[in-house]
Amino acid sequence: MKLTPSELQVIHHYLQDKPVVKAYVFGSYAHDEADTQSDLDLLVELDYSQPIGLQFVGMKLDLEEQLNKAVDLVSTHGLSPRISPFIDQDKKLIYEREVR
Repeated sequence: MKLTPSELQVIHHYLQDKPVVKAYVFGSYAHDEADTQSDLDLLVELDYSQPIGLQFVGMKLDLEEQLNKAVDLVSTHGLSPRISPFIDQDKKLIYEREVR
């Protein structure tokens, strides 16, 4: 199972006014191996020039509600150096903020 065009549209629309520079899918959705029980693994590159605070947790919860599925939201800044190479091999870009 892949992300549907409507799910991608929800993600794009939601992230437009958030401090997210890029978003990547990784894990089962990146390999088209997801099923109805799979969570959506998202890696986000954040813009730390804007205050973030608890907004990161809110983003996870909002996306879960809007997509009606569990979301594992991970920041590139908080990614373990041991795991990073595996995710970097796996990740697929699904959102990039437009330069204004």
